[in-house]
Amino acid sequence: MRLISGRNSPTYSFGENLNTKADPILIGGLVMDIWNERVSSIREKFKHLRTVILIKSNDLSEVVVFEFETIRYDLELYKWEWNKNNNLIGIDKRTGEHKFTWQPHGSQFTIIEDVPDKKLIIQIKAPQKLNKDKILETLGFDNSWIKVINKS
Repeated sequence: MRLISGRNSPTYSFGENLNTKADPILIGGLVMDIWNERVSSIREKFKHLRTVILIKSNDLSEVVVFEFETIRYDLELYKWEWNKNNNLIGIDKRTGEHKFTWQPHGSQFTIIEDVPDKKLIIQIKAPQKLNKDKILETLGFDNSWIKVINKS
């Protein structure tokens, strides 16, 4: 699952001029610093900080909900490199898994999370279609309720 944290711009935050030839470790560190500072500033006010995820099916018949502790990330645990799309990716050194993507053209920072086995699944059965005539009859609807006036 890709979680978009929003704008993380080293140019705006640190005045760094960036391009895809820039040192990926330097840029990855700056992007990570922006994320970590956001987490720290919120934790100053709220001791517990959690991220809540809601995944909806296209037809809204099922939703999945889960949450996890929102954390600061340790730069030393990730290696950074530019990919073929000129996006910066962060890879977990221990597992080799792709964990982060930073897109320089929009400064969008994405965190990749697994959907956990322990989650809440809500399935919603679509109700039967209501019968319009029966509803109007139950309401005691009368055509005299409506008056159309056409003034040209």
